[in-house]
Amino acid sequence: MMVVVALEAPPALTQVAHRFAATSRGIVAFRLHRVFDVHAGFSSRHEDLVLNGILQNGRVVRVRIVSYTINGKPADDATQAALENQYEHPAPDTVFALPFDPRYLRAYQYRSVQPGTIAFTSTLRDATHGDGTFSYDGANNVVTYSYQPDALPQYAKSGLIADRRAEVLPGYWAVVQETQQYKGRYGLFPGAATVQITWSNFRRFSDLQSAAAAL
Repeated sequence: MMVVVALEAPPALTQVAHRFAATSRGIVAFRLHRVFDVHAGFSSRHEDLVLNGILQNGRVVRVRIVSYTINGKPADDATQAALENQYEHPAPDTVFALPFDPRYLRAYQYRSVQPGTIAFTSTLRDATHGDGTFSYDGANNVVTYSYQPDALPQYAKSGLIADRRAEVLPGYWAVVQETQQYKGRYGLFPGAATVQITWSNFRRFSDLQSAAAAL
């Protein structure tokens, strides 16, 4: 894959982008556990979700919910089906454009912060971009990244998203943990929300049919 970057970008960016593309290929199954908590005044909501999914070249293509509760009660079939559809067919404005993905390099400006860390600033101020930093190891693998999204959920005034990546299979890297934190107001009341997501149980498959059968 040809990687095109701005002339003023840090020299390491090209190697990092190449490495990301090379270590995101293949058909890989995973398990996701997401815990969502929000509170404002006397109102609160707690969600606990476990699902199995399939990645094809880093993109979610199939999911199956294992369990999904809202305030301790199982979500109904329609709610679960809608959530599965959101994962399998996300709206274009809901998927973050990774600043080290070769497809999105032109959407950001970059500068070196220190050895192994690059700061990025979005040139497109929308829901799929943000401003932050990412860090990479000696082999140019991105190990962490964090950012402030350019567009926030309803009622939120500020937000920070932080991810940790690891080599989950030989030659394959993926996010293993994400934390989202938001602060805002709902009417007269200050509020806050947190999302904790963990990915695990990664398995590689030769084709989609075999991966789907294992879900």
